[in-house]
Parts: sequence; C-alpha cells; structure tokens
Amino acid sequence: MKAYFNSHDKFYKTPFGAVKTDDRAEFKISISDISAPAEIFLRIWQNNAEVLHKMTLISETNGEFTYGATAKMPSTPMLVWYYFVIHTADNRTFYYGNNTEYLGGIGELSAEPPKHSYQITVYDKGFVVPQWFRDGIMYQIFVDRFSRRIPREKPSTKSAECKVQSVALPKVRYENWNDPMQFHQHPFENGYAANDFYGGNLEGVIEKLPYLKDLNVSIIYLNPIFEAYSNHKYDTADYKNIDSFFGDNETFIRLCEEAEKLGIKVILDGVFSHTGADSIYFNKYGTYGENAGAYRDRTSPYREWYEFGEENSYQSWWGCTTLPNVKELAPSYLDYVLRDDDSVVKLWLERGASGWRLDVADELPPEFLKILRREVKSKDPNAIIIGEVWEDASNKVSYGTQREYLLGNELDTVMNYPFKDSVIAFMLGHICADTLNRRMMSIFENYPPDCTYALMNLVGGHDVARLKSVLGEMYDDPNVSKYDKQFWKLSPESEALATKRQKLVALLQMTFVGVPCIYYGDEIGMQGLSDPLNRTPMTWNSINDDLLEYYRCLTEIRRKHEALRGGEYKTVYAQNGVFVFVRFNENEKILCIVNRDNEDKEVYIDLNFEKLVSLIDRKIESSKTLKINALGGNIYELQS
Repeated sequence: MKAYFNSHDKFYKTPFGAVKTDDRAEFKISISDISAPAEIFLRIWQNNAEVLHKMTLISETNGEFTYGATAKMPSTPMLVWYYFVIHTADNRTFYYGNNTEYLGGIGELSAEPPKHSYQITVYDKGFVVPQWFRDGIMYQIFVDRFSRRIPREKPSTKSAECKVQSVALPKVRYENWNDPMQFHQHPFENGYAANDFYGGNLEGVIEKLPYLKDLNVSIIYLNPIFEAYSNHKYDTADYKNIDSFFGDNETFIRLCEEAEKLGIKVILDGVFSHTGADSIYFNKYGTYGENAGAYRDRTSPYREWYEFGEENSYQSWWGCTTLPNVKELAPSYLDYVLRDDDSVVKLWLERGASGWRLDVADELPPEFLKILRREVKSKDPNAIIIGEVWEDASNKVSYGTQREYLLGNELDTVMNYPFKDSVIAFMLGHICADTLNRRMMSIFENYPPDCTYALMNLVGGHDVARLKSVLGEMYDDPNVSKYDKQFWKLSPESEALATKRQKLVALLQMTFVGVPCIYYGDEIGMQGLSDPLNRTPMTWNSINDDLLEYYRCLTEIRRKHEALRGGEYKTVYAQNGVFVFVRFNENEKILCIVNRDNEDKEVYIDLNFEKLVSLIDRKIESSKTLKINALGGNIYELQS
C-alpha cells in the first residue's frame, strides 16, 4: 500500500497553512492499493484531546482511492495537530504524518503513530497587521555608529535633567569617526564595558534622511535610544528620556516629524525584560544618589521590580550583572511600562514612534505581551509590534511554555531569523535550493498570512557577523584579540566572491514574501565579525558604489511593483544551486531567479508568457529555457 498527502498542495488541504478561528479546513489523502481501505480517519489533537473524523471515499481511479473530510477549527486561537489513521481490509493499521524534518508538505507512511504531526495554526479571525508595515522597506540603525552631527541648538532643560555620565563608570568619546575601537574592561563587572562612543546621534539620523529616502527606505528601526550607560543602550537607565549623547526628547520628536514628511516611519527597540544596573530604577553604583534605586533603598518604589536574594544578590539577564532582570508582571512595572496613560509604550507613540520591536520576546511572559498589545493598540491601532524570536515563532516553546506569539493576541510579527539562516546557508552551499524552499514553505504554512507578509526579513543585524564577512567566509579566531580583529578584511578575491553572493542575497530579500530589513552599512559593503565588531562606525568615506547602486535598483523595483510587496508566491524551480519563484497578483507577474553556483545553468520556466522583460537591465527573453549566469540572478516581468 502507498499513501500520499501534501499539506502544501491545496488539493489535499484547503485553505493552505494557518486557519482562522471557526473556519473549516478540508483534507484529502490518496491511497494506492489493490483494494480500498476499510476505514480512514483524520485524527486531530486540540485542547489536549483527540478528535477522529471519518473520511469518505471521493473518487477511485485505477486502484487509487481518494478520501476526504472536513473539520471545523476551534473558536479559540490555538495550535491544532493532525495525522491520518488508515485501517486496511486485512486488519492492518497504518499512519500518515509529517516528515522527519517537521517541515510540512509531503509526509511519511508508517506502521507506528508518527513522531511528528502536521501543524495548523488557528489564529484569531480578527487578526490584522498594519498595511503600511507590510508595504515597507526597513533600515536598522545603531545610533552611536551611524552618523554624527553637531546639534543646531543646545539641549533643552528637560533633556539636561537626564544623567549623562555615571559617577562610577566614565564614558569615553572618540575624537575621530574613524578611530579604532577600544575594548575597555568593566571596572566592577566581567567583560567589555561598552563605554566608548563615536558620537552618532539623532541629529545625524535626521541629516541622513535623504540618503535613506533615496534607498527607498520607509521604516527606520532604531536600536535602543533611551538613557543608558552603554553604547548599545540595552541597559536602560531611564525609559522616558532620550540619552543625552543621542540628543533629547524634542530631537526625537523632530526626527519623527521630518521622517514622516518623507514617508518614513520610526520604530523603537523596547527592552522590557531587564534594566541597567546603572539606572534610576536599580542604581547599583550610586549614580542617581546614595539612597535611591532598588539596589540601595529597600523602600524604593522600584524594589518590587527585581528579584533579590541574600546579601542583596539579584537575578540578572543571562548572568550579566549589569542587566538585572525585572519581574514583568509586578503591578507597578506593568503600570509604568504598559498601563498608565503616560506609560513607556504609550509615551513614545505620542512622541511620534510608529511601533515597537521587542527585545528577547521569549523572556517576556505571555500575559505581559497580551497586555502590551492591548495597551499599544488602544493608543494607536496602526502601531506595529515585532518580536525578537530566532526560531519558528508559531510553535516555539520557551521556558517550558508553548508560546502564543502569532495567534492574534500578542505580536503582529517577528524577526525572520529562519529566512536569514536558510538564505545564507543556501548561498554558502550548505543546503540546496530544494531545502531552502521547504524551509520557507514551512514558515508560510505555520504563520498567519498577515504575519507572513509582515515578517521582518533580516540578513544581518547587531547580534550577528556582518553579511559580507559571512558570505566571504571570514571565520572568527578566539585566540586573536577583538582589537586586532577589527582590522581584519577579506582578501580581494574573497571580497569579490562575497559581493556577488551579497547581490543575490539582496535580490532574494527584496523580492521575497515579507518586509526586507537592511542593517546599516550592509548596503555599502561594510565588514566585521560578531558583536561588537559588527557595530563599527558607518564608513561614509569608503562606499562600494556598485553595491549601493544595486541595492537602490532592487529597492526601487520593490517599491514600484505591488506584486513584490503583497502578491502571492509560487516556487517555480528549486534544485541544487538554482532557486526560481514567481510573485503575482491580478495585474502583474514577477519572476525572480538566482543561481548561487560557480557555473552557468539553464532552467526551463514552466509558465505562460510571450516574453520576459528584466526589471534590472531591461533585457528581453522570449525562450522558456533561460540561461542563468554563474553567481547571477535577475528579476523579470512576465508579459503576454
């Protein structure tokens, strides 16, 4: 006996992928045998209970029997799991479930209950993601390292009240933008102090808005900008004020106003799982007074935010004593950050922000995320909420809890690390195009459609090595100091290869389903290993003009063609080093093609068209057998 089911094929499962609450899903399975099975059941697991749906015979052709069943989805958002149970006429039982890679699509037949069921994400039928975000192109800025400009006026009195300099831990300013990084040891804690500053600020971002507009950027994602001791600002000292090294609150408001004039929105980084030890809330080192803050004052209103032990020990984020954990569900913390009229999340929306990227979303309790969504959306229904999740966010288990990020009552979308990891693995030859395709189809299957079209498709960022260095196969060496490694550069041959690969990665990023996000400097070919070597100052005096122009070309193509932003997706060809797909709507069809191999390839395009017009170089193709240059790619508009 043989069986066949493919969850990616609408003949076998309708609708494809995630399903709204209360909707119905239809299932079919085909059986090839000398006689019809005695019974087939669709076995569904939901709410920790089994439900069996008897399947009925739909058709029989030359010994192939097709059975179907319809199942109503729950009224409450949740994950539903299913597989098929087949009883034969000779009293044998077989099971058909998900494949061992747990990627959906074609499954496997076995004599034992499957180890992997198929997944259905049942999401709230009212769940929608703001359209402006789905249509956008993002650009991530690490403010201290992007651009610096002398403020046009002195900081306001309100800003001057912010603490600029820790009394215990002096900050270091570089005189020149191109000075080498210094890696100072923290005087009281283990590790790098991150107390060195190049002077990038919000005025610098304002000055570079025309550059970003020319790159077709419509969304700026800022790494943390609130008062904090470090250059990275993930150690928040005061949630309600801009760090004075970056500007002041009025500067931020003006940034949002000037960006809005150019059609650009600003998203902030929300760090709500921990604060800084050197903060108005904790005040470990006495910066904010000898008897202030939870660490020094047991009667502090912030004391209940933290978990203290004997001798004033405290829980910290991943053992980093500069980052004391907060108890996110402490009532006063919920009020201060989420619920008050002037809460942190509402205050910055009022000042011009258009949403939040949530740092380490896995470490934020589900109830906290639910309250955050309710409060943010009450202030601005069109604000975006993005979670930092590194895996498949639809079925993530964090700290023993099945998370509900994408069911419609927590996040809008997440950072798409599976996209980054898979595309880079493909480009480096670690996986083939078929594996890349199956991994991406798994995400499409598991995520609600609105979320899928809003996925933050990054390929670089502040937590990972620079894209060009990765693609040029620059490997770290723990025996070399960070100071010395900051001067490492790819050889001319390796850089040339990396640039060709990066252009293909950018082509995929700008044409794929989701919202592309450029990490500052990637578009001009910056290099660097992982944190903090990926956070060097933007090399405005050393730009790969060819690469930058290619990025501008791709972003312009995406901006002009709605099919690349919101159109449907279909894989056309995915074998070895060649990946081809089409994006389409009622008005246009766009073919995207990539060959990561070092030799030319020919591919037959099984689509209806009279000619293909390249959106990159305007060349016209009329043959269905396309030649693709080695390490080459193109974007074509199908015309009939």
